[in-house]
Amino acid sequence: MSSSTPDRRPANGPGVERRRRLRQQRRREQLIYLWRMLTFISIAAGLGWVLLSQGWSLNNAKQIHVQGSRNIQTNTVIKAGALHFPQPLLGFNPKELEQTLLRKLPLNSVVVQRRLLPPGIDVALQERKPVAYALRKRAYGQEQGMVDSTAMWIPLNVAKQGERPSTNLTVEGWTASKRQAISQVLEQRNQLGSPLERILVAPDGELSLQTKTLGLIQLGSNSTLLKEQLETVAQLSKTLPSSFRHKTGTTIDMSDPSKPELQMPQPSK
Repeated sequence: MSSSTPDRRPANGPGVERRRRLRQQRRREQLIYLWRMLTFISIAAGLGWVLLSQGWSLNNAKQIHVQGSRNIQTNTVIKAGALHFPQPLLGFNPKELEQTLLRKLPLNSVVVQRRLLPPGIDVALQERKPVAYALRKRAYGQEQGMVDSTAMWIPLNVAKQGERPSTNLTVEGWTASKRQAISQVLEQRNQLGSPLERILVAPDGELSLQTKTLGLIQLGSNSTLLKEQLETVAQLSKTLPSSFRHKTGTTIDMSDPSKPELQMPQPSK
């Protein structure tokens, strides 16, 4: 009886050696990948720390870029926004600064954005331009201010941060309820044919215009007639004889624009 001897392959054959080399290669690749990841994380962490502690902060006014207004400069924005240096840029609240500037400066809109590289903030302004001086009644008396083309009230201390009106036109007795009517007059003021000097709002809401050549024009309180009234004023400026112009004390009742009434001062005896 014969027995067969099993086929034993050498432990160090070509296949075993190849697998060993592959395992060693994979380990080297894993170590290289791990080393690269650790290096990248270390560099990123170090760079982040440097930026947070040194770079991402507001240190001076040169880091604030203001555009959109010739009158409101960087120093005005810093003062109005109560900005201080240094302060962390990531802790800075753009929306809060926007609301503060809208409240303290004559602005229609403001957009504030953080800039990380290079660190700073960008401030884009749209200025409200006053077109007339204004007075309104308050509990303590008359308050001075200005209004823009939409008849929006601008407090005097705020208006002084921007430009002045180009004329001495004054709105007397400004009220929020008459803002739309005042705005309509301001919009049409250059088409009246007579230089407009004052817009007067009486306590009862009646509107009057003081013009240079036609005198006082009483419009009444019916704002639905205002467009027709202003057109009639422009027409009178063209057709009214020169003998009726520039008369001190002249009044035109325009409450009914289809039947304007001219009232001349009585000659002194």
